[in-house]
Amino acid sequence: MRSERSEPERIPKDENRSAEAQLFAEILNRMDDKSRQAQQPGQGTGNAQQAERTIDLVELFYYLLSKLHFIVLGMVLGALLLGFYASSNAVPIYTATSKLYIMGQTGANIIADLQIGSVLTMDYQEVFKTWEVHQMVNELLGLEYSYSRLQSMLSVDNPEDTRVLYITIRDTDAQRAADIANAYATAAKKFITQTMDTDEPSTFSIALVPGVAGGTNVTGYIIRGILLGTVLVGGILVLIFLLDNRPKSPEDIMRCANIPTLAVIPRHTELSGDKQHRRKAVRP
Repeated sequence: MRSERSEPERIPKDENRSAEAQLFAEILNRMDDKSRQAQQPGQGTGNAQQAERTIDLVELFYYLLSKLHFIVLGMVLGALLLGFYASSNAVPIYTATSKLYIMGQTGANIIADLQIGSVLTMDYQEVFKTWEVHQMVNELLGLEYSYSRLQSMLSVDNPEDTRVLYITIRDTDAQRAADIANAYATAAKKFITQTMDTDEPSTFSIALVPGVAGGTNVTGYIIRGILLGTVLVGGILVLIFLLDNRPKSPEDIMRCANIPTLAVIPRHTELSGDKQHRRKAVRP
């Protein structure tokens, strides 16, 4: 009777031992394969380079999503820093605009006058790029500004389907901006009359002294700060992700060490917190 009972008990033990032996043999075979690959340096480096070049975009997305609070913090800091810089250090810019009305040739019919006026409007925009007109402005106002400085302050626009030229000057001084805009209108009229066989443009509107500065764009600086903070923090997080070579999953362990994973122990933060709380409570 004892021999009959012992035989069934031995069968599970033998099966467990055979399963353990098979698992151990599989581990040894994989270690042998790894040593063979190490003996072939060309093939090993190729596989390593291929593994290094592979980037899991989904994993990168979830990594950035988990670090979203850092990205938001960078956006807020960037907006605050550039907003403070704009409000404290940015120089106010005043804008003044004078207007000229372009007329066609005297004696032409209405349709020809409209066509000629439209063509002359585009030609007159090139007048404001000549050094002669800039020199006339300096002489009218007693200034000694260079060509590049005056050109950077000046902008000439022509609204669509009109024959009106907008002569806009941007300067840090409101009175000087209005004076330069009106001086450009006077100089352009004189230059056109002397050099072109057309009627003199008429003054459509003179520039007034602006009362409010329009160049301090704090909102634009805040938007730039948000973008800069997002790009900077996001770039740092991506760099950390790419430089982190630690295995994070059983597949990573299998790919890097070529060793099968026997078991995975999940990490539970609540249970770990309860254990730490209990340990603290047990201590006298």
